[in-house]
Amino acid sequence: MSRNLRNALLSSGAVIDGASGLPLHFGAPKAELHAALNVCAVADRSPLACLLGDGPDLTDLLNRLSTNAVDALEPGAGAATVLTTAKGRIVERLFVSHLGDAGLLLVGGMRRAPAILEHLKKFTFHEETGLRDCESEFSLLSVTGPLASEALSTAGLHIPPPLGAVAGTLDGMQFHVLGHDGYTANGFSVLVAHAQAESMWQTLVLAVSKADGRPAGELALEVARVRRGVPACGTELTEDHNPLEAGLWDAVAFDKGCYVGQEVVARLNTYDKVARRLVGLRIPRGQHLIERGTRLYREDKEAGLLTSVAGLEGVETVALAYIKTRAADVGDTVQLAVPDGPEVLLEAFPLKE
Repeated sequence: MSRNLRNALLSSGAVIDGASGLPLHFGAPKAELHAALNVCAVADRSPLACLLGDGPDLTDLLNRLSTNAVDALEPGAGAATVLTTAKGRIVERLFVSHLGDAGLLLVGGMRRAPAILEHLKKFTFHEETGLRDCESEFSLLSVTGPLASEALSTAGLHIPPPLGAVAGTLDGMQFHVLGHDGYTANGFSVLVAHAQAESMWQTLVLAVSKADGRPAGELALEVARVRRGVPACGTELTEDHNPLEAGLWDAVAFDKGCYVGQEVVARLNTYDKVARRLVGLRIPRGQHLIERGTRLYREDKEAGLLTSVAGLEGVETVALAYIKTRAADVGDTVQLAVPDGPEVLLEAFPLKE
């Protein structure tokens, strides 16, 4: 995080976590959650991996290593794709945006830029990608929630298509507006140079406030993510799972050419062999010790595993879990931690909105 942006966050009332450096909240986590889910919220997403490349071989390399067709993206267009292992497991979910002359932007999970670069390096021989970690150059701010587009318009920013990108200039600031919020295509992000991040933050805070929104910190944003059923890198999106189990169907092109792991992913779809699926759960009040990694049971047999648990004081705790496809259906109850543990109801949280 740049010093300018940190000062802007603090001036908005941010409480910064000493370990991660992330803004935990802005004084009212419950109100921030309401804004993110029902109105609009602005957030600092600079810790998300941001890689920028303008080499002639970059799109071809990505196309050979990931699940979606990204080799024919035109300037201003974008796509979600997944880097996969030879076994079809998730290495990283990426949002790819064509920024025109600026190159191709890849946005991945929090602080995952080194891991993404290392993975791509394994398959890079004579290709010229020009790919670099641009954390030291840019800040990434997001606006999310049902009124996000209204807030951007109020700020005087152009609205890109879902997953796309549009360049902009406002009050001396130069930036790119992206058609995703770092997690889904239902919000927006603004990529701006560190030197202008403070001014952009203030612009977006004013814009969301006019729509009755507000800044939101990680505590509220994590609950909002889990409630929306959105998988994240490091929790749901790991090499323990494949893109179809994670619900990333829109990031997979089944009619494209070969890529690493393509045969496995195609076979899972063709023969309906997806063994697990991501579902949502509402945790009963009083179950304070439930955490990520808790096992789930049904009829004395292990049925799944919690991958994310999120809640706020005075707000219902929610969770995401991978459930074995044939072990339970949405609407069934499963037991937490042990076969005779507390029961919870499986719910079909949307994996996109």
